[in-house]
Amino acid sequence: MRPVRVVAVCLLAAVAATGCTGRSAGPSATPTSAAAAPAATTTTTGATTTTAPRWTTAPKARTHNPKVPERMPMLVAIRTGSHDGYDRVVLQFRNALPSWRVGYAGRVTSESGATVPLEGAAFLFVQVDPAWAHDQNTPANPPTYTGPRTLTPRHPTLRQVRWVDEFEGFLTFGIGLQRRVGFRVLELREPPRLAIDVAS
Repeated sequence: MRPVRVVAVCLLAAVAATGCTGRSAGPSATPTSAAAAPAATTTTTGATTTTAPRWTTAPKARTHNPKVPERMPMLVAIRTGSHDGYDRVVLQFRNALPSWRVGYAGRVTSESGATVPLEGAAFLFVQVDPAWAHDQNTPANPPTYTGPRTLTPRHPTLRQVRWVDEFEGFLTFGIGLQRRVGFRVLELREPPRLAIDVAS
């Protein structure tokens, strides 16, 4: 059973984060300006060329298969920041990165069906699995994340982040935004981190 019910979520058509080019239909998905949504960039290192993920309003997803339970991804930190042209949410894990899905939702609800209040006028829903926020490999099951469940940085676009649920190997989060904008998702290593950038 999925841990969260989301109304009007675009995640059913989730596509890979890298090379994602689609946009949702409708007036609310009007492409953002070049100033609000930085273009994809290409960097070259030796003979390897890497293209950064595109900034779009389309849902994004990637699958990972960490070795569990030995290498189960465990949430250890949630951070936010504001940068030139974008705001960022970072989910940091121990061991490895989980699979993830990120997309716009009309509203976010918990496993019980209750609406999760979020500051802002547009909402991103984030689901990661397999992942824990408690170390279930240790008898006392100590929490691996001990920070606040709600962060309210009130950056230009990023208004609020809420950890919604931990349920049967799924962690879910809601992100409240000032408005619907293009976003990208980056996978960072050493330590494993998932960065969700929203154009500002």
